[in-house]
Amino acid sequence: MNKPIIFKRFKELGLGTNEAKSYISLLEKDTMSVTEIARLAKIPRTNAYEALETLLAKGFCISRPGKIRQYSALDPVLLQEKATLLIEDHFEGEITKLHDQQEQILAEKKAARERLANLAKELKPLYHNSRSNENPMDYIEIIKDPFQIHKKFIELIGEARQEVLIFSKAPYTGPKEVLKEQTEKQSEPLRQGVTIKTIYEIPTDQSELEWWYNDIVAAVKLGEKARVIKALPMKMVVIDERVVMLPMEDPISLGTSFTAQITRHNGLAKTLKLSFEALWEQAENYQVMEFLKTERL
Repeated sequence: MNKPIIFKRFKELGLGTNEAKSYISLLEKDTMSVTEIARLAKIPRTNAYEALETLLAKGFCISRPGKIRQYSALDPVLLQEKATLLIEDHFEGEITKLHDQQEQILAEKKAARERLANLAKELKPLYHNSRSNENPMDYIEIIKDPFQIHKKFIELIGEARQEVLIFSKAPYTGPKEVLKEQTEKQSEPLRQGVTIKTIYEIPTDQSELEWWYNDIVAAVKLGEKARVIKALPMKMVVIDERVVMLPMEDPISLGTSFTAQITRHNGLAKTLKLSFEALWEQAENYQVMEFLKTERL
C-alpha cells in the first residue's frame, strides 16, 4: 500500500493526513475505539477524535453507540461513490464560476469596444476638421508604430495603378505573419495589371534563408517580379512615380526601431526609381537562390 499516494488522494478530497491515517486504521478491524485508532494511526487521541468527527461529517465512517463508542470505516466502494459526488459537486461549482467569469469578461470586452467606438466617433470630427486646413508639409507623413507602418504599406499597395518598386531587406518591421500578409495583399493589384518588382537583400542569417526564399516564391506565384542582391542601401517602396515610402531603422536605438516617411512627391519618386532600376540591373534572378540554398543547407 502506497501511503503517500493515499494521503495525497485524501487531500484532494479535502481531508488531512490525520483523517487519512484514521480511515486506513479503521480498515484493520470491523469496529474500533478511538484509543485503538489513535494507537494504529500513531496520532494523539485528541487528533483522532477530530479526524473521526470529520470523517463522520463527510460520511466516510459510521459510529456505533455503546459503553465505549466504536467506529467502522465506510466500504471503499461506497467511499468511491461518495467521493465521486463530492468531486462532481466541487467541479460543477468551479465550472459555474468559470462560466460566470466568462460572461463577465465578455461583457467587459463588449463595453470596452463600445467605449472605443464612442471615443473614435467623438474624435473623428476633430480629425477631419484639422485636415481641412492646408499645411505646406501635407505631402510628408511620418509613422513610428510598426503596426501602422504595416497597414500603411498595404494601403499604398492598394492605391497603385501602374507599378510598385520595392527594396526589401532585414530587419523587418514585423513578424513573419505580417510579411506573409503583405505578400498576400499584393494579389489584388497584380490581378488588376499593376507591375510589382522587388529586389530582395539576401539574408546573412542562415536560419532565415528557407522561409525568406519561400516568401519570394509565394510572391512570384502571385505575379511579382523578383530579383536578389547581396546588399541594399535601405528599405524603399516607390508607387506610380508619385509616392515614396522609406522605412528607416533608428541608428541610435538599442532595439529594432523604425520610422517610416511617406512622401507624395513626383520628383523624388522618379529619382528613386532611377536608383531602383540601376540596382535591378545588378541584381540576379531569385531562382539562383534555389541552388545557393541547397549548397548552404
